[in-house]
Amino acid sequence: MQIRPARLHISQMRCTRLLLSVALSVLSLTGIVFQRRGRFVVVPPAPFIVKPSPDVIRGTLYDPFIAPSAEESFADHRVRPINAHAAISQGCMDTWLSTGLWQHPCRYDMVQESHIDLVYVWVNGSDALHQNARKKLLNATTYKTKDARFREHDELRYSLRSVRNATATWPNSTWHIVTADVPPPNLNNTAPDSSHRLGLVPQWLDIECAFHGNPDGQPPIRLQHDSQLFRLTGRPGATLTAADASNWLEKILPSFNSHAVESQLPQLDPAIVSDNIIALNDDQFMMLTHPPSAFHTTLYGPVFRVDPDLLVTGDDSGSADGGGEWRSLDWSAHLLDERFGTHTRPYLHHNARALSLPLMHELSLAFGQYFAATPLSRFRGSHKVPGEYELNTIFMATYYVIERHREALLWSWVVGKWGGSSGVLDSDRKWQIWREMGGEEADVLSLPKAERTTAEDLDVNLYNAGVQPPWSFDDHKQAHVSYVWLSMDGYTPADFHAMPRRVEINRSACIGEDTKLAWDVFRRLLKERPACGDSIIAALIRTSKRGLGIFLPPPSVEHEYSNADPIILPLDLPVIPPSLPRNPRAFAVRLLMRYAYVLGESTTLFMPIKSVRQAGPALRNADRWKNLALMCINDDLHNGDQRAADNLLRDWFESRWPERLDCEL
Repeated sequence: MQIRPARLHISQMRCTRLLLSVALSVLSLTGIVFQRRGRFVVVPPAPFIVKPSPDVIRGTLYDPFIAPSAEESFADHRVRPINAHAAISQGCMDTWLSTGLWQHPCRYDMVQESHIDLVYVWVNGSDALHQNARKKLLNATTYKTKDARFREHDELRYSLRSVRNATATWPNSTWHIVTADVPPPNLNNTAPDSSHRLGLVPQWLDIECAFHGNPDGQPPIRLQHDSQLFRLTGRPGATLTAADASNWLEKILPSFNSHAVESQLPQLDPAIVSDNIIALNDDQFMMLTHPPSAFHTTLYGPVFRVDPDLLVTGDDSGSADGGGEWRSLDWSAHLLDERFGTHTRPYLHHNARALSLPLMHELSLAFGQYFAATPLSRFRGSHKVPGEYELNTIFMATYYVIERHREALLWSWVVGKWGGSSGVLDSDRKWQIWREMGGEEADVLSLPKAERTTAEDLDVNLYNAGVQPPWSFDDHKQAHVSYVWLSMDGYTPADFHAMPRRVEINRSACIGEDTKLAWDVFRRLLKERPACGDSIIAALIRTSKRGLGIFLPPPSVEHEYSNADPIILPLDLPVIPPSLPRNPRAFAVRLLMRYAYVLGESTTLFMPIKSVRQAGPALRNADRWKNLALMCINDDLHNGDQRAADNLLRDWFESRWPERLDCEL
């Protein structure tokens, strides 16, 4: 059992600043607009969203549908913008990124509480048709898998009840359940039609009622099924055909691998699913009320929860256990190293995880061939072919954002600011670069830890933007979430929770003196010598108390920001430099805002259940943690304990969340 307590600390300075800001705002009538806390707001379905028409087959309820054809099974290769950023003026965004303060002109660009959808990946392993399909494939492959991966103790019902209580004030939220699907039984001994599928349904849920939601009770609950989600991706720039898609689908479906299903979450339809999502398994629970800022804000981005005591390093050998998650973690870290430079990355807490759907989709385009290879393991770990191991999508999606933000900082400073229109760094410019970092005649620069006020400014900025902060004065009623690291402070390679205590940079090793293309220096700092890039970021952060202004190119007097400019750097890392955007500063500002993120802490519990004897005391211990925010109960039971454990868990679930959902049957 692993418990992670949150830091509960609100300094006197922060409270003073907060009260002063509120008072001044009220007196000046500029006003602080708070979101009204109240009922769910039901999101009406788009006209093209098909309402469920459930069917009962052999006494079991299913959701019939027609699977997409091969021609419909390609990923959309258009890079998606962050919708909330469109409402923020360029002047506001520039001021915000430069100064780290949400002030004029941003005070007139009020943002909203983030719209966040919940996305569950769920399978009812006790369904007879699902069991038959699983056994048939296992017999054909002679592969063995753990029964616990397909067991259920009615967790989904109670997980949904828990989030109903925890997210009751969230605006415009929708809950999505991605479920398995099976072929219909051939009752008439006719030729089977592979396009007809039966989506698994929670048997206790009225899916027609849940589809619409209830403004006085709960958001809509909408089902999507595996076969509807799988989309083929390839290398950036690759041309794929319908034959490629058809061949791929034959190799990957049906899938009984949660890694494979998660690899397709980037393909969730943005017309149906919000930009901001929380990915959950059915064994994960929210124990207390959470404001949206516990997981996402427009100002600071998604809130990632990492465990700096458990580190992941890149490994392409495939030697780790494929039946668990470590082979996928090692392989994912290796791919990130290959693209962004070698780093050691903390494990993610195994609980509710905040993600950005547009950035997940971008990730799937950047590593398209590896996303296409992941479902080749139809059971977890079953496809052990070098170069085709499974990705850990949640891990990659988290660190892709972190690495892209680091990349944006280095590009903005090296290419946008110092390379400029010439794209060249000669010895004179390199000397200016060295001076800007704080260097002098010596070849080695040694600097103490930066002093920043980013964390102290947090509460004032959120209140000025009209966003409820993530912390709580009573952590027995509302979860207390600490923002322990913000990307507004650069990059933290040390322990992912703090500024480096000391920065050392060797001029010759990191930037040299000979004339180079700015793009080549950028590539060197990003990937070839990542420690140099990390240290340079840390040195530049020291030059001010807040904001990222030191990294930004000078303002452009010739070109205003235009939607015609690209919105991202290349998905791969080309040797030949791409064209400089017409307005490098505006591009850099939008880029840094796109990949903004937070590292957060809250009290979390990961509870593996190995036996009934161990489960009872563990659950009673969880009841004593009144400030417990997030919890995962992981089934690691011996097969003989299943029935007793099932009764124990259901009783405990009912004691915690007795109030039924509106659409429970």
